[in-house]
Amino acid sequence: MPTPDYLPPRGSTAVFSGPWLRYQPTAGTERYLQGYVAVVLGWWNGAVELSVDAAALRAVATAFEEMAEYVGGDWRTVDIDDGVLTVARPLSLGGGVHRVEANDGRYRIGWGLPWRAVDPRRCDVIAGGT
Repeated sequence: MPTPDYLPPRGSTAVFSGPWLRYQPTAGTERYLQGYVAVVLGWWNGAVELSVDAAALRAVATAFEEMAEYVGGDWRTVDIDDGVLTVARPLSLGGGVHRVEANDGRYRIGWGLPWRAVDPRRCDVIAGGT
């Protein structure tokens, strides 16, 4: 897997995306369907932990919903209900649902996924703000 465009330090704001949103419109050119403005909180098990605003969170939840529709309903893992993010935990982490409420209007995401800092010019759409 390619390395991130850059690795912003803790506390900095950058645009992040995931390899599942990457595509190649032409050979040798990589773009991302979406990018999300986020603040780097730190790292957990080698994966970045981020803070996003409600607009970015809704875009993340919508993207996960669209993936679940494409792959199959049992892939639904992320939802936002009345301002509360719910994340279905895999059985390897005990199963169940983890609830994430906003802290000063921002939500903590990461979930051990390979989020990558990307050049915003390579994103078709950018969600969220600082």
